Amino acid sequence: MRGLCKAKSPWAAHKFFQDLRASGYSPNVAAYSVLIDGFCKHMCLDMALDLFREMQKKLLKPNLIVYSTLIDGMFKAGKVKDAKELFSRLSMEGLHPDVCTYNIMVNGLSKEGLLDEALKVFRKMEGNGCLPNSCSYNVIIQGYLRIKDLSMVTKLIDEMVGKGFSADATTVELVVNDDLLVKKLLSCSKSSQGEN
Repeated sequence: MRGLCKAKSPWAAHKFFQDLRASGYSPNVAAYSVLIDGFCKHMCLDMALDLFREMQKKLLKPNLIVYSTLIDGMFKAGKVKDAKELFSRLSMEGLHPDVCTYNIMVNGLSKEGLLDEALKVFRKMEGNGCLPNSCSYNVIIQGYLRIKDLSMVTKLIDEMVGKGFSADATTVELVVNDDLLVKKLLSCSKSSQGEN
């Protein structure tokens, strides 16, 4: 099914899925997960949500991968409120977000310009025992770079480097492609070195 989702479309995979069910196969969480992922990647969120509800009706408990995939799909479809609601339901479902789920939330909120909320989720992550990784820092820094909040960018870069992480290609490109930003970052960096 994964191959069909990648090669053709999730619709071909869904037909195969239905054919398997008709022949007596009972799909598991993994099979639903593949289809939900395929439909989300092809911007067919309604179909992905139908499959999610079908899983629940069949008493199959969606795992964190399914929730993360749907949250990401909701953000990409512009359904920010729905994504936030689904994220908030994780604990009620007995699931704990992992670094990937937190990164999806931070990225989605950042791209919507909701940097205050993104930063709260980013900080909450560590408070909930989930350590941010290099991707986490790059995602939040990129959000602040887009709005040119240099003081926050500088603070987060210092924090990221202090934890042994480095900027990814997208973060570097956002800095390098903005001469004014590079100059300001360099001046911020020099002044913070002078204070030490």
